[in-house]
Amino acid sequence: MIAFRTPFIWFGAATVFLLLVGGSAFGQVSDPEALAEARAALAYERQKVVREDLLLTESEATLFWPVYAEYQKEMTAVRDRQTELITGYLQAYDSAELSDSYADTLLKNYMSIESDVLKVRQRFLPRFKKVLPSLKVARFYQIENKIDAEIDVNLADMIPLVEPD
Repeated sequence: MIAFRTPFIWFGAATVFLLLVGGSAFGQVSDPEALAEARAALAYERQKVVREDLLLTESEATLFWPVYAEYQKEMTAVRDRQTELITGYLQAYDSAELSDSYADTLLKNYMSIESDVLKVRQRFLPRFKKVLPSLKVARFYQIENKIDAEIDVNLADMIPLVEPD
């Protein structure tokens, strides 16, 4: 069983969230440079966990890391959309501008983001399988899922629920 050492991942997610919602109103980016630094730190910590827990041989690592870099670049683009979605929601929540119309847009964008995460994972699966044995690819996806789940749980605790009329 993988024993995650991810307190920084939680901290990184919390930091990104707090930077997004810093100031007196939800959704106001208080310091874009600090946000960029926090996001870079989170990406670094994600890679560190993968590096420590994937258990690659030297020859596997040589082939894996370039593919991983491309994968993370694509996933970052999707995660950026997720950040924008959360920021927009928090702004609407704070200003009491939630409506059925906004909820429809929110749901549509959320589903699109979730779909795109799966598309990136599916698109990279054959590439990962080309450079690693299937068991290690499965382990990699498990690690990624555990990291994402930890971040999602912590963000879910921080994001207020929609209040129905």
